[in-house]
Amino acid sequence: MRGILPMMQTQKICFVLSLFLLFLPAARAQSSSSDVAPAVNGLPAGVALPQSGTVFALDRAHPELVQLHPSEVVSNSHAAGNFARSMVYVGGHASIELKGLNSSVHLADGSTSFYIRVSGDDPELMRERVHLIRLDQTKDRRVVTSYSQNIFGGQRKKKFDDIPLTKSNAEKSVWLKITPQKPLAPGEYGIVFMSNDPSFVPDAVYDFDVAIDSAAPDKS
Repeated sequence: MRGILPMMQTQKICFVLSLFLLFLPAARAQSSSSDVAPAVNGLPAGVALPQSGTVFALDRAHPELVQLHPSEVVSNSHAAGNFARSMVYVGGHASIELKGLNSSVHLADGSTSFYIRVSGDDPELMRERVHLIRLDQTKDRRVVTSYSQNIFGGQRKKKFDDIPLTKSNAEKSVWLKITPQKPLAPGEYGIVFMSNDPSFVPDAVYDFDVAIDSAAPDKS
């Protein structure tokens, strides 16, 4: 009996040791993976939505979130052209524009997604107002939207180059994720909160440009 007991104890020790060695690789893998935040909301692992800021673009090349800052719009009344139109009983035009031909924020990936913080008393209304638009470059400005009306000031219409989007909620609905349904071509763009009211004028645009390879604009 004395010879059998040590043998049984040795077998138990070997069995426990074999189980430890079996599960050791899985334990190491779990420990290493916990050092990096898992991918959520379509963001790469380790990238999280910030506590402040409103609009961010996902730069997949690095990867990181790039903050877009609002640019104030300027009004163009097209006074000279409208005077000429009035002489032939044609309605007037106006436009909302951004100064400069190029944005200070450059994105190289036309397939990027954007994350917009939506808050306030009616977040759902803010989600509906989010638009991604292409900006039309003129002599020294970028046109956000144009307005027209008849000679009597009625039938006001609003026109802008709207980009089809896929929208989804992110981060407990505090953030809205938008993704262009097609990759963005090189050019100037902006994210704007736009009402359906034709008289509504946005006061700011979160502008950026997309330039792929040699199509990058000259910032000098």
